[in-house]
Amino acid sequence: MWTWIRDSNSTNYNSMIPFSKNNAYILLLGLLVFLSTCQGNFSDDWELLFNGEDLDNWGLYLSVPDSSSEIPNWPKDSLGLYKGPLKDQDLLNVYSIDTLEGEPLLRVSGAVIGNLYTKASYQNYHLKVQFRWGEKKWSWMKGRPRDGGILYHYNRIEGKGIRHELQIHEGDVGSYWAKHTWVDIPGEYTTDLPESIRSAQPYLRDIVPTLGDTLFRYNAASPVQQFNGAPEWQICLANPYNENPLGQWNTLEILAFENHAVHLVNGQVNLVLLNARYQEGESLKPMNRGSIQIQSEGAELFFKEIKLKPLDRMPKDIQDLLEN
Repeated sequence: MWTWIRDSNSTNYNSMIPFSKNNAYILLLGLLVFLSTCQGNFSDDWELLFNGEDLDNWGLYLSVPDSSSEIPNWPKDSLGLYKGPLKDQDLLNVYSIDTLEGEPLLRVSGAVIGNLYTKASYQNYHLKVQFRWGEKKWSWMKGRPRDGGILYHYNRIEGKGIRHELQIHEGDVGSYWAKHTWVDIPGEYTTDLPESIRSAQPYLRDIVPTLGDTLFRYNAASPVQQFNGAPEWQICLANPYNENPLGQWNTLEILAFENHAVHLVNGQVNLVLLNARYQEGESLKPMNRGSIQIQSEGAELFFKEIKLKPLDRMPKDIQDLLEN
């Protein structure tokens, strides 16, 4: 483990609200320049979050299983529905270590909605993950694209789960979902939605009313818009999509520094979020650290090479903007 370079309370991020369009755009350009010159800003040491042998450095939470699952002695109600969440009891082997072509892998069966989470909290890092879809999709996901996700900067604040999500959704990998989060993203609203979103809408409209026919889409050249901390799902579509065909490996990366982040899919930037904040009491605080979580959401996934290394500094022009 490394020592982070700055205390999270050392900068008055709230003084940046509202973010000016010009400054936010300059910051965005600085982050993208950072990607092309990042070799000198990274440590050479990767920390393996998945060692291929055990899950000792991870915790687990599983929700209420679907009634179609067979779990001996797990109580059901009079309607045949399971009464409670599995929590840390992985009775259906949702997360396991498997092998594929001689390589150790983390298999996510998708049988129960849940999260595998790092016990450690991380800040200022480059996360790199390889994933591919499996064949299995559970009956309660019939008709919907395969689904999963990587949550990061996860914390429970005043009883609410505050986090970012890099969406792993078949045909829509790299998009952003969040609740209770203030964040600035350049983009525009569009009705030109990917087929993966349109095919999921009939199943999700009741529980995700913000998944409408017009959605916000990332565009580095567009004005910065602010997500305002709403309790409903806040969604930003990735742009461009760069997912490999089903059955092939994909490389996902998150560059997180201070309270900004960049999503990359197979080496291509497809979303940048800036100046993320959350509310605690009466004040907004920078959202800049937390656990990393791998979601189970009804489809089989395989992960390998889950690793992380620290970012040790930002380019000077971005540093100057944050301190002004």
